[in-house]
Order: sequence, then structure tokens, then C-alpha cells
Amino acid sequence: MAKVIRNRYVYRPHNRWHRYLPLRKDGIKEYNYEEHDATPSAFPDPMPEPPSKLWLAWLYKKPTGDPKWIKKTVNLLFGENPVPGEMHVFKNTHSVNNELWRIKHLIELKPITFPNGEPTEADIDHVSILPDGRCTIDHNLNITTDSIKILDESKQFTSGQLSRKLQYRYAHFKDVYEDTVYNPKNISIVD
Repeated sequence: MAKVIRNRYVYRPHNRWHRYLPLRKDGIKEYNYEEHDATPSAFPDPMPEPPSKLWLAWLYKKPTGDPKWIKKTVNLLFGENPVPGEMHVFKNTHSVNNELWRIKHLIELKPITFPNGEPTEADIDHVSILPDGRCTIDHNLNITTDSIKILDESKQFTSGQLSRKLQYRYAHFKDVYEDTVYNPKNISIVD
């Protein structure tokens, strides 16, 4: 008599046979954008002007009900407890754009423009960023540099994370540094 192969675990302690079949993994799997050629570089650029150096982004929806890799990306970019409607500024680099692309259904994204010219270090106290993406310099503003949070320690790499990331990129022959969007993709910076 032939044994029936089942699609689940089978365990019969009092019979003569035991069979352990792997559990089916019916959960939602992470979508591989590179495999399906759906990365940001695969789409035509709709902006006629040159790309901006910075992005202005904010969440308009919390990632409740989304898979865990979406929540992990949101926490990586916007902090542990992201607040919808709070504006964040990101560099326009290839790696940041790939991370933002994964959560494009949760965010609003605008390029930052500088109608009064780019601010210098002396203008930090007088800079304001508007929700439409304009970065204006107004010398009538009285903002103290103590109230400006320039560096967020929770968003910085630890030494272990940085060394793992650099080792991974070295092993896979990828570029280590991404300073600007204006660099060609095949350039690598070597000391």
C-alpha cells in the first residue's frame, strides 16, 4: 500500500513511519525591485530641470498593516516613532533613493529648491524650509543654533554597522562612497 504524501507535518508515533514535511510559506514575500526591473533608474525622469541635491519628505500615513520590511525601512529613515506630517530632509543619492522607493506609497516627496541661492554656514540661523520645497533665507528670523538639531545620533551608523556595510560592498565590488547624484555610476573613490 502506497503512503499518501501530505502538504503538512505528519507525525504518527504509534505507526511504523514518521514523516516531517516542511511547512509551506504562504506569507507575503519581500518584493525584489531589481529582479523585476522596477528600480527608480528604470523609470524616465519627469523633471526637466537638473536634479536637486536634497529631498523634502514626510509620511502621510503610518505603516500599520504593512509588512515588517516596510516598517523597518520607515524606522531607518524617519526614526523609531515616525510622526505623519513631520518634514525630513534627505540627500539625493542612489542609496537613499532606493530606500525611499520602497516606501513610496507612504510618503510625499518634493525636491528642495533655493530661490535665494544656496545657504552658507553663516546663513544657518536664517534658513526656513517651506512645505512646497522652497528653502528661503530670511535675515529677519531669529532662530538660535541651539534649537537646530544638525546631527541625529540615532540615524548615524555605529562603527560595527559601518564596517559590515563596507565589507559587504567591498565583497560585492560596489561603490563605497556616494557623495552626489552628479557622479557617474561606475566611479569609485579609492584612497
